[in-house]
Amino acid sequence: MGNYCGPKVRLTRALGAPIAETPKHVNVKNQNRPGQHGYRRGRVTLYGTQLKEKKKIACYYNIQNKQFRSYMKLAEKSRVSTDRALQVLLETRLDNVVRRLRWARTIWQARQMVSHGHFLINGKKVDLPSVRVKVGDVIEVKERSKKFITDTIETTAAVGFAVPEWISSDDAKLKATIERMPEHDEVRLPFEVDYTKIIEFFTR
Repeated sequence: MGNYCGPKVRLTRALGAPIAETPKHVNVKNQNRPGQHGYRRGRVTLYGTQLKEKKKIACYYNIQNKQFRSYMKLAEKSRVSTDRALQVLLETRLDNVVRRLRWARTIWQARQMVSHGHFLINGKKVDLPSVRVKVGDVIEVKERSKKFITDTIETTAAVGFAVPEWISSDDAKLKATIERMPEHDEVRLPFEVDYTKIIEFFTR
């Protein structure tokens, strides 16, 4: 997928899975696929199933096909299983970490925040959402951005986000530290995903 800028709930309806944790994605009023014939059931093929699983993850983490292929190549070269390595690569993107910290409601907001330079990693300004954090990295909010992020945290509280245990955070200081890499069962998505189908899609 390219850098999709249209209505995000349309993607949720098309995939039949909430691609964000916000209420309008989790509780979609119209469950049919978008389009004139959305009420009809689509044909289920092996390729279609693999593509759908890939799209769910791509939309959830807001990554493009080229990025996804790069992550798959890195995951395949990893010493751990490909699905486990892929999970870690996606979860440790800076924009996703900002979302996990409850500093942004959605991945799209987190991406924009990072691109606008609101955050520092180990004291240095970072404006690339795809930057991967490492164990020991300290992420903090720039001084001039603290009120903006604090206001955002208040809105995410209603969504029910919980900061994962692999990140230690201090909302008062707006500072966080990556304590370790996420475990498999700590990667909580708002939908079920079959990583085997994703691996099959890229290795077919």
